Amino acid sequence: MSATPRTTENVIQILATLQEFLRKPIIKNKLIDFYRLEKADQIEIIGLILTSIPSIDRNILEELMITWFGVLSQFDNIKISYILSIYLEEIFKKPELIPTLVPSILKTAGSLDESNKEVLRVCFIEILFNSPVKDKIIKTFDKQTMDFLNITINI
Repeated sequence: MSATPRTTENVIQILATLQEFLRKPIIKNKLIDFYRLEKADQIEIIGLILTSIPSIDRNILEELMITWFGVLSQFDNIKISYILSIYLEEIFKKPELIPTLVPSILKTAGSLDESNKEVLRVCFIEILFNSPVKDKIIKTFDKQTMDFLNITINI
């Protein structure tokens, strides 16, 4: 791969400025391409995306995330869970991103229609409960996250 965080940021900025009807097929095709890559390349791509996030305007990021989640929710649950689990693993390697990303993820995923929201919720829960560090992850959740995932913890 020859991308850098700066080029990744530029691509994200450009993609976010496109109208949604143009953005959706591009995202769909990029996701299809992503699933064809070797896992090491997939991790590298996600790492570049996460590295570029702090320098992207939050409104632009959220606009793009809404489209990305909407397109992603059209894939089968195995593919959704696969990519989300890589994102989760990489986010926990960069905990400084959690305060920025979690509110944006919840806001954008929560703005989807009910069927897409439910698909993502089920995939998030599946990843969470299959994770060997689920207790550590759950401890980072605020009330909004728990409500989105429809999780209650009895203490």
